[in-house]
Formats: sequence, structure tokens, C-alpha cells
Amino acid sequence: MRKYNVQVWLYTRYFVKVMLDNVSVLLYTVGLPILFLGLNLKSYFFKTVSLAQYTKLVLPFIAWIIVANTMVMVSEVALLREQGYLKQYASLVVNPSVFIISKAVVNLMLVGVILGLVAAVSALLFRVAFVAVLWRLWSVLLLVSVPIWGYCLPILSFRLRYQTVSGIINVVTLVVMIGSVAIGHALHLTITNVAANVLSPVYLVMNCFNVLVIGDWRNFLPGYLVACLGLGLVGWLSYRHLQLLPAEGL
Repeated sequence: MRKYNVQVWLYTRYFVKVMLDNVSVLLYTVGLPILFLGLNLKSYFFKTVSLAQYTKLVLPFIAWIIVANTMVMVSEVALLREQGYLKQYASLVVNPSVFIISKAVVNLMLVGVILGLVAAVSALLFRVAFVAVLWRLWSVLLLVSVPIWGYCLPILSFRLRYQTVSGIINVVTLVVMIGSVAIGHALHLTITNVAANVLSPVYLVMNCFNVLVIGDWRNFLPGYLVACLGLGLVGWLSYRHLQLLPAEGL
């Protein structure tokens, strides 16, 4: 276990270094969600927004940030596979999951920074309490990380050619986000809706924040546990079918 942890630490440092070396991409990744947030909610600038309103207005963007960044991190593992790294380094690491865990840690740090900036911008533009929003956003990130990684990991159980990985990721992300919004407009979903929490990461994110506002854990906890266990199982099964060989030339 100690060797596994050391390898996760080393690869996490490596992936962070690679991310920091490409400053333009990092600024784009961090800045784009803030820009979209401002463009879509400019009519609420400098108005007092309650936490209940904040859930409806801002949390769909938070869900997009978490899902999109997680999808990108998973796609980067898929690209490592297509470049031959997973097969090449399979004999050097204790377990190929080292790459996945390292990417998950990097994703947690990156999204945590973005959410910190979102909280700061929210305090400035929507007159909400910075600390009250920040701890809830970071708590939501921790609560949904495992289910959303389980939601995204099936991508690694399919052979995808290098050129198609990004396209597949973009299509899946758009389908998830647009489908969730469409269903939300058509139906009135509550925090007790188990199917919504399992099938839509958007509602899982919104419901986690909402329960941190209203404190209705008794009604929310069953659906959340089902989402964690169900999507965690999906992630585990996907890892069990992890493809090590690149699709090119097969």
C-alpha cells in the first residue's frame, strides 16, 4: 500500500507539473467557467441573492464545471492509452489505477481552485457570504467526486481511436448537460428523487448543495447513498474492463 501511495504522489506531481507548464490552457480552463457565469447571470449583478436562488442560478454551472473537468481528466487517461503509456508503464506501477487516482487528485485540486474563484466572484457580484458559499461548494465537490468519476469511467472500458476521444467526450458532456436541463424544465424534481440523483450529475450537484442549505439529510441521504453505491459500482466494473492496448492498428 505504501508503494502504491508513493506512486500516486509521484504521478500526481508529474501531472500537476504538466498542467502548470501549459499556462494558456490552464488560464482557459480556470477562466472560461467564470466568464460563462458572468455572461449568463449579468442581470443579477450587485443584487442580493439568497442561497436558495443561488442553488437554481449558479449550481447548474457548478455541475458543468465538475462534469466537464472530470470528463477531460478521464479523456486524458484514454489518450495516454492511445499513446501506449498504459501498456508501457503497466509493469512499472503497482496497478494501472495509479494513473486514474492521480488524475482524480489533480482534478480535485483544479476544480477546488475554480470553485474558490466562483465563490469570490459570487460574493462580489451576488452579495452572498463568501465563506458560506465556499465551504458548501467545496463540500459539494467532495460529495459528488466519487459518483461523477463512476459516471465517467465507462469511457475507459471502450477502445476509442486517438482522434475520436475528444469528440466523444464533448458529445457525452453536451448530452448530459442539455438532457438534464430539458428534464428539469419538463418535470419538478426534488432531492428525494433517486433516479434523478443517479442518472443526472447535474441534479446530484444541485441537490447536494441544496441539502447543505436546508439541512434535509433524512430525505436526501437514501438517494445520495444509492447514487454513490450505484455509480461507484459502475466505476469499479469499468475499471475491471479497463483497456490497456491502444485502438490504433487493431
